[in-house]
Amino acid sequence: MSSHGTSRRTALLQTLELEDRLTPTQAAFDPEHVLVSFAEVVPEAWRTASLAGSAGVQGFEALGLGLYRVAVSPGVDRDVAERELRGLSGTTSVGPDYIIRTQTVPNDPVWNANRSAGNSIGLPAAWSTTTGTGQTIVAVIDTGIDVTHPDLAPNLWRNPGEIAGNNRDDDGNGFIDDLHGVDFTTNSNNLTDSVQHGTHVAGIIGAVGNNGQGVAGVNWRTRIMPLKFIGANGGLTSDAVRALDYALRNGAKIINASWGGSPYDTAFAAALSRARSAGAIVVASAGNYATDTDRSPFYPAAYTTQFNNVLGVAATDDAGNLASWSNFGATSVTVAAPGVNITSTLNNGRYGALGGTSMAAPFVSGALALLWDQNPTWTYSQILDKLKTSVDRLPGLSGKVATGGRLNVAELVNAGPVNPPALPVAPPPPTADRTGPRVVAAQFSGAKAGQFDRVRLTFSEAVNAATLTNANVAVAGPTSTLSISSVIPTAGTNGTQFTLLFSRVQSTTGSYTMRVHSGVRDISGNPLDQNGNGITGEAGDFFQITSHLAGTASPPPPTVPVAPPPVSPPSGSRVNYTPGLLPRIVLPRRTTRFEIVVNETFAVEDLTVTLNLVHPRPGDLSLRLSAPDGRRATLVNRIGFAATTTFADRNGTKPLQPLSTFQGAPARGTWVLELFDLGDGGAGSLNTISLGFARTSIAAQSLWPAGAPHSLNAEDLDSSSDERNRAILGGRSDAIAKVR
Repeated sequence: MSSHGTSRRTALLQTLELEDRLTPTQAAFDPEHVLVSFAEVVPEAWRTASLAGSAGVQGFEALGLGLYRVAVSPGVDRDVAERELRGLSGTTSVGPDYIIRTQTVPNDPVWNANRSAGNSIGLPAAWSTTTGTGQTIVAVIDTGIDVTHPDLAPNLWRNPGEIAGNNRDDDGNGFIDDLHGVDFTTNSNNLTDSVQHGTHVAGIIGAVGNNGQGVAGVNWRTRIMPLKFIGANGGLTSDAVRALDYALRNGAKIINASWGGSPYDTAFAAALSRARSAGAIVVASAGNYATDTDRSPFYPAAYTTQFNNVLGVAATDDAGNLASWSNFGATSVTVAAPGVNITSTLNNGRYGALGGTSMAAPFVSGALALLWDQNPTWTYSQILDKLKTSVDRLPGLSGKVATGGRLNVAELVNAGPVNPPALPVAPPPPTADRTGPRVVAAQFSGAKAGQFDRVRLTFSEAVNAATLTNANVAVAGPTSTLSISSVIPTAGTNGTQFTLLFSRVQSTTGSYTMRVHSGVRDISGNPLDQNGNGITGEAGDFFQITSHLAGTASPPPPTVPVAPPPVSPPSGSRVNYTPGLLPRIVLPRRTTRFEIVVNETFAVEDLTVTLNLVHPRPGDLSLRLSAPDGRRATLVNRIGFAATTTFADRNGTKPLQPLSTFQGAPARGTWVLELFDLGDGGAGSLNTISLGFARTSIAAQSLWPAGAPHSLNAEDLDSSSDERNRAILGGRSDAIAKVR
């Protein structure tokens, strides 16, 4: 098709069928990069230090909100690099950066097919009520837009923080002159649509109406925010995530995603969760493979089963039948809309007809923008409830889409909000693995005594971390419901163990109850089968645990322990004890406390302390060990030590104070290792701790001598440090990490 020297009428007769097709059985990905997500609570310094120190990493780029695009070193296998990165503390996901493409397939010439399509969904009647107000921003995350097109230019979103043409990043968001949007493939403001896909989609949503030329969008006055992440060679999931976050930061209420085909992606799922929290709706095309996506999910449309702010849209023909090539799904596709021979805007001021679910989705986006313009105070849930109750229920769509119907814009804008209908709930898609997961262990804990700030869950098999949401894991305290802020997989457990961090530290005494509902699913999509009867997702398939948080009253002074009865372990055997909830982040100028419980009775002999600690400046650290009977010994004080160190009086690194301090003491009870980070050198991670004992078969034989010194006090520590250290340890400037 020539772009120059062609009459307007000739351009209007040019047609294409554009289908957002990816090879559905094998997803392409960038072989030179890996996407890594860190939990929000992990400090930036720790993230960058971890990535920089990982084998096989050539470099990395921060994409925001804990997501990094990591370059794999030449000659290193990407799978090997992924395994290395999964072992880093605090990561929530590690995986490929999938490539997303569109393909163009020629079709017979068609002109003005929208008249039939528009009538079928009640557009003329809807326009008699409203044509839009321009209050709702619709982000078109796609291949770009022809920003000079006369039917689109007046309705483009305008960034209020940018001054046009001054070659500056006026709003400080990292992009120069992003007046209307961003090209994330080049990190520039060049929104040129080399594929024509985004331009066509934008015209369906919001081409200017009643201007005497071209076509009219569903919403004549909406504000279109073009965000480009797909170029001539496809686009990356990481750029789609960046585009979605940009849209949310700049006020978009509706995001149109007329593309898909990559597998489930944790980073993109996290972005959809942020969209839900922001009250935004994501409208996605269902795909063009005549496939049941309940059985073979097509993302991002299939995220509708996980996020109630995501819609999957199938395509219908003029007769209201499901298009022969349209995907469908009784639970994974929400609604249908016209998608055959749809005329809209093309590059260089032209028009033409294209087809696909890519064309159906923007009909829904434009309609929702009309409704939100009409009801600007409604929530996203009210908007979607109204959509689902206003469809035309058609026999050909029954069992094919969740609502059983096609978009009806006239009904959508002509009544108030209503409760959503009871939609059919289909069973989960059959999978090779039909066994549901079970919770096998759970434990509340906190960074300090007298606090709860997390719960650790262990499952019988690998679990989809994206299903560990506040809806599926409900936690209630003595006075209020608790919110989960981060989900951190435990390294080396292959997705079977997770630490769920609360948004706030809890110190109110009383009972705390957690219930894990059947919405938690394994990686094959099977719901919880807690009762183990082989039937997943039943009402009784839940796990519940209650823990009591006691107060933090000061412990009584040490008393002479009563000698316990003899025990049976053979004389001379050794035993090791480790704490739970490792690895743990070590923050600068903070005290981190680790509790190790010894549940057997024996006398301490030949104690050793082994730990693995990754830290940018180990010379900032002090370590102190306390026994259950109150004895203490400082192991090291700001002189540094190796990443893996065994402190021992013999055959190891000698501690600052001898571990023979604990010789003969009763081992049973809670030991405490305190780690004081006294500098500003950045965060680290304590990955393992082990207390090793040589046990004897007799009860404790000696007691801690009255009045014997058992730990360095503040003055002792001061004498080994500079003035700044004295200020910290003496508490005269910052007592956060004060040794006491």
